[in-house]
Amino acid sequence: MAVFATVVAEGSLAGAARRLGMTPSAVSQHMRSLEKALGVPLLHRSTRRLALTEAGEAFYPGCEAMLLQAQQAEQRLAELRDTLVGELRIASTVGIGGRPLAEALAPLLQAHPKLRLRVLADDRIVDMIEQRIDIALRVNRQLADANMIAHPLAEWPIVLCAAPRYLSQHGVPEKPQDLVRHSWISSGYVGVHLNLHHQSGEQVKLRLEEGQIISGSMNVIRAFTQAGLGISFQPLYEIGDELKRGELIHLMPEWRPAPLRLHALTLERAMPERNRQALRYLRDYFRRKCEKTLASGVDDVFN
Repeated sequence: MAVFATVVAEGSLAGAARRLGMTPSAVSQHMRSLEKALGVPLLHRSTRRLALTEAGEAFYPGCEAMLLQAQQAEQRLAELRDTLVGELRIASTVGIGGRPLAEALAPLLQAHPKLRLRVLADDRIVDMIEQRIDIALRVNRQLADANMIAHPLAEWPIVLCAAPRYLSQHGVPEKPQDLVRHSWISSGYVGVHLNLHHQSGEQVKLRLEEGQIISGSMNVIRAFTQAGLGISFQPLYEIGDELKRGELIHLMPEWRPAPLRLHALTLERAMPERNRQALRYLRDYFRRKCEKTLASGVDDVFN
């Protein structure tokens, strides 16, 4: 039908062939197949010109409209692919979906007002296909699907911390072995075994009892830690303000657990321009934060 509409618009098989990038014989074959399928001739052919039959005149407007709609659909798709318009859907943890994500993507959104951002901030893993997620920001997670592509964004220090109220009641741990007797506010990240690395290279492995308070939400863990109910692990980028204000105390800074590894997950390598640009802004933002961490030291990263 598209070939037929192009033949009529160009006035010849040869003109349609040039327009479509086909050979004249291929165009002629398309026409024969279409007329055979419809059971009526659409064109009167002569050596000099083509003319529409009565059936062709009735059939052509619908084919022309179809071809125009297809071209418009292709144009809209090209806009989505090549320009920063439409909706970008990002799944993130609650912590990263706050200040870090806002700081990372605010310049992109300000520069492209037709770009919309929808953030699904949840500490649970969401189904990227079901929720139509373009980019999922995940921490220390294995890929749930072999088709997912992981784009490394950052490695952040994890710190041991507690509230002054808890430390005044239970004492300040000075060495890793002291941690065994303390109360823990834990998540799946801590688990039962704790590996700590000293800045000198020494390593210590501890077995911890499951804490009184357990949550998969880092915000919940932080709230109970600030309330003085135990020690917890916290990502440094999320507690800079609390450390400055003295609401949390960084414990044994010379001992560190394994860093938090942040990845951006996508389902396809071929992505719309808005997805590619969002990934670039995320990589640039977290790279700057990591460089600041290395240059300033753990305690000064947010100064």
